[in-house]
Amino acid sequence: MKEERTLPYQYEEKPASTLISRRTFLKVTGAIVSVIAISGYAITDLLKKRNKYIKMRQAGLYKDDQRLQKKGLAASYENPVVQKFYKEFAGHPLSEVSEHLLHTKYVVRSNLKIGGGEHGC
Repeated sequence: MKEERTLPYQYEEKPASTLISRRTFLKVTGAIVSVIAISGYAITDLLKKRNKYIKMRQAGLYKDDQRLQKKGLAASYENPVVQKFYKEFAGHPLSEVSEHLLHTKYVVRSNLKIGGGEHGC
């Protein structure tokens, strides 16, 4: 036979409605849902604006590329002004003069460590 034990205290579980009322539950969950919805809308709006600016930038770059290709200036070495600079002054690309005048900052990339490994430039 099973023996019933008596506890030194009386434990009674309160009904859920006395811990938190239905009205309070709806207020709290409504506030949480509205905060999530508003922040989600704000993030979505920021992403849409960002994507809009990216697309505008791409369209501008493609337009510039098309314009330069029509003039035969798709690459910098095809530019007559650049060709004249090298012919009359700097000698050839990557010469000491052109490196000094055209490159404002040079970083030795072989010493860079990216992602824990050596950068292979």
